[in-house]
Amino acid sequence: MGDPTTPAQVMEPAGNAAIHSTAAATPTSGTAAQQPIAQQPMSPRKTMALVLTAALGMYIMSLTLGTALSLRLAVVDPASKETSYGMAVSISSLLLIVTIPLTGALSDRTAGRFGRRRPWIIGGLVPALLAAAVIGTVPSTPVIIAAYVIALVSAQAAFNAYAVIPIEALPDNKRARVMGAMGMAGALAMSAGSYIAAWLVDAPLLMMCVPVLLAIVCSLPLLVLYKDPAKTRAELPALDLKGLAKSFLVDPRKHPNFAWAWVSRFLAGIAMTALFAYFIFFLMDGLHMPIAEAGKSAGLLTLISAPVSILFFTVSGWLSDKIGRRKPFVIAAALLMATALVLGATATSFEQFVVAWIVFSMGQAMYLTVDLALCAAVLPDARDTGKDMAVFSLALSIPNIIVPAAAPAILAIGSGHNYGLLWFAAAALCALGSITVTFIKGVR
Repeated sequence: MGDPTTPAQVMEPAGNAAIHSTAAATPTSGTAAQQPIAQQPMSPRKTMALVLTAALGMYIMSLTLGTALSLRLAVVDPASKETSYGMAVSISSLLLIVTIPLTGALSDRTAGRFGRRRPWIIGGLVPALLAAAVIGTVPSTPVIIAAYVIALVSAQAAFNAYAVIPIEALPDNKRARVMGAMGMAGALAMSAGSYIAAWLVDAPLLMMCVPVLLAIVCSLPLLVLYKDPAKTRAELPALDLKGLAKSFLVDPRKHPNFAWAWVSRFLAGIAMTALFAYFIFFLMDGLHMPIAEAGKSAGLLTLISAPVSILFFTVSGWLSDKIGRRKPFVIAAALLMATALVLGATATSFEQFVVAWIVFSMGQAMYLTVDLALCAAVLPDARDTGKDMAVFSLALSIPNIIVPAAAPAILAIGSGHNYGLLWFAAAALCALGSITVTFIKGVR
């Protein structure tokens, strides 16, 4: 499974992502949205091809780093591997709350002949590779934890800069289908990442470095061929650190549509985290599977749901673009995930849980595809696309801190291992998120 602090986490049924996206209009709800795109000479078709090629490598990196870390710690620190892994994930999650919007805002304000996004993609992937090499070679738990934090934060900075390109370089009527195709790449990447980690488990240096190397290789065509519009400093937002810090908190009174979209995604993020962080423990404690069998069953779930997720990533994005509607898809997706959590909470056999997992895969794939396109239509400021998209992505990052903190108390209620209560609560919040979508105005 992928690290819950990465985009991969939200891709779990088909590939533990997320998640995350190109040249006629920039995504905002105002008229300023159309300014940057007039300078984009590359055809949408070519841009889409470059973005999707990079997506496969970026998702493999995001999906595999956490799995590779857990395997590495199991060898270096078998007695305390769970504690060490939790510490690495917790520190990373807290740092990402700051670094995700900060790096997004800084990429918006990057001037130079190489464009705004390219320097940040390269500047993230290189240190991520170096840190991964440290994890694979140094048999020290504190060093591994520190290196992992560096690797993950750097990889996320690169991913964030990459993910802005399809948002700012594709017209609105093509975004959802590209997001769906990116989700499909994530689904494929989960399977690829699982095989990579298993294949290289006895070669820790390669196990840690290969995912990042694949991200670099797959991103090369984008880095070389994409015409990232170079901006002069006069065209960019001013770099005011104090004002920038304040801008991370988008005023819901001034931008209610963005606020409602953020709240909806946050509630859905709680549902995703609640399922993905604890489903293996449910297989062991709820369905009484031995550890080895639970691990094999987790892999089987991924394989079973991958075709379903790919179908819904692709079709929902295409259909949403075709009919020009976003909200009905997001609402239906949230309700599907809520239903799946209820089915999972009441499952008494693995076969019943498979049904819940597939239903969740359907809802999650549809949600991540169309919800991102919905957000692209309500961004507060075209000049701050990177920062605002990064703020939006926090809606899926913050649950990775809140859910693990609250879950132990919920699970301990009654006779313990109360996964039913945890998932019922998450289902209720996810259903509430489907209601908040209806408050968004100006988007169908």
